[in-house]
Amino acid sequence: MRLFVASLVLTGGALVGYAQAMTTMIPAEGTITAIKDSTITLTQADTMTKTITLQDKTVVLMRQVVGLDQIKAGDAMGVASRRGSDGSLVAVYINIFAPEMWSSPVMRKGEFPMTTGDTMTNAVVTQYAAGVKGRVLTMKYAEGTSTITVPDGTQIHKLVVVKLAALTVGLKIQIRGSAGPNGTIMANSISFDQPAKL
Repeated sequence: MRLFVASLVLTGGALVGYAQAMTTMIPAEGTITAIKDSTITLTQADTMTKTITLQDKTVVLMRQVVGLDQIKAGDAMGVASRRGSDGSLVAVYINIFAPEMWSSPVMRKGEFPMTTGDTMTNAVVTQYAAGVKGRVLTMKYAEGTSTITVPDGTQIHKLVVVKLAALTVGLKIQIRGSAGPNGTIMANSISFDQPAKL
């Protein structure tokens, strides 16, 4: 089974731009309590368990905290923003996508409203400038270009492909998938925060 294990920002909606494109998406999160072959047992906060089935198309993502200085022209990113009183976009959080995510057919590209009322921009960075007017990203997508201001303290995460062995018992993960037989979840994506020691 070929799996991509990478860092994903599903917590807090960080991967909303990616996840919203999946049909009949089912979310789940909890701690891995068993792994056997292509099956994971997930124990949720209420102690209920879910059976998660890994598929050939499952994307597993590990989320790394990074600084704005690690963003470069050509990076594909998802930026959640709020509109200021003057109509300008101000970033709330940023996810730098792994190449496997950006090339995925389920990736929704462009700029669109989120259910929270914020705006999601899934696009490629063409320029980043830091100057007297603040920190500004320019992002290009098929329908146009957006300029987004990035305040100090904005959460920025990089989603990095890692090995399947990174999924271990005791790890807290987030799942997005579709309904399988007997109440199981067929995993489209699995994400987790980078452990302190990996």
